[in-house]
Amino acid sequence: MLLVILEMNKKNIRKILGGFKSYVPGGVSIHGTGGTDSARYCYTIWLRHLSILYKNGFTKIPDTIAELGPGDSIGTGLAGLLSGSKKFYALDVVEHTDIKKNISVFDELVTLFANHSALPDDNEFPRVLPRLTSYNFPSEIFTDNNLENFLDKSRIQSLRNELVDIKKQKNSIKYMCPWNDPKIIESDSVDVVFSQAVLEHVEDIKHTYNAMYRWVKKGGCISNEIDFESHGLSDEWNGHWSFSDLTWKLMKGKRPYLINREPLSKHLEAAQDAGFEIVSVIPVKTFPSDVYTGAIERDKLAQKFRNISEEDFTTTSAHILARK
Repeated sequence: MLLVILEMNKKNIRKILGGFKSYVPGGVSIHGTGGTDSARYCYTIWLRHLSILYKNGFTKIPDTIAELGPGDSIGTGLAGLLSGSKKFYALDVVEHTDIKKNISVFDELVTLFANHSALPDDNEFPRVLPRLTSYNFPSEIFTDNNLENFLDKSRIQSLRNELVDIKKQKNSIKYMCPWNDPKIIESDSVDVVFSQAVLEHVEDIKHTYNAMYRWVKKGGCISNEIDFESHGLSDEWNGHWSFSDLTWKLMKGKRPYLINREPLSKHLEAAQDAGFEIVSVIPVKTFPSDVYTGAIERDKLAQKFRNISEEDFTTTSAHILARK
């Protein structure tokens, strides 16, 4: 307990009190996740993932896609369907989305694709990753003919009808919430599993990578953007690595899906242990100066993190593409 007291400052105390509060009935509230309530956000996220797939040789539009943690809407996967995918699994642990939001996002996405709109870039979404060298509409991926087929009026109406009640598990859209059993999706049935700033919140990353490996077809892939920052739990971007296990346990309390504190190497290890081959890693070494004051020095890290590699120590986020 003395160690905890020594680690405390006013901000840490507030965070620990947040952990204590989670033990009180009604003390944990799950708010919206942000981001996917915007069609333009969903549009740029999906097309960034798709562009990276294309650049790395995955040139065929994936027939079946799955997203971990879609959040406030299933818009990112809807963008995938409008790109030509035939089936979309949306897997979440807390139900954030609703009918009106999904339909509103969908209708705007249809317009964005029909207009061959440029991807919203760093000026509009300065914190969105991965970054691309060009934000022009990726016409190299779509021909006018196949995009016209994907946006056929009857197809659009069929997808829109499914959104009225996505829990009925119809043809193209399957919303699964909550999920924890990998058997919820048939083995070797998915071309691409993707996520955006989700895997840092997963309690057991090995379980999740094993589940993704089970779902993905041979030759298919996973495309995950992971944020390794402290998510406001410290003034420094990597301050979450400075807390002892006891302090972290108190800060976390019973709050689910806070962050797991796993660095880049642990995700690469979990992916490879599951059976994936790493195709590309796009690390980011900067942090938003309007959010964090800097970085904790290595000698201030908790003992369990003090010997992490220099790559882990300096990587604030990364996109990982891996093939089965």
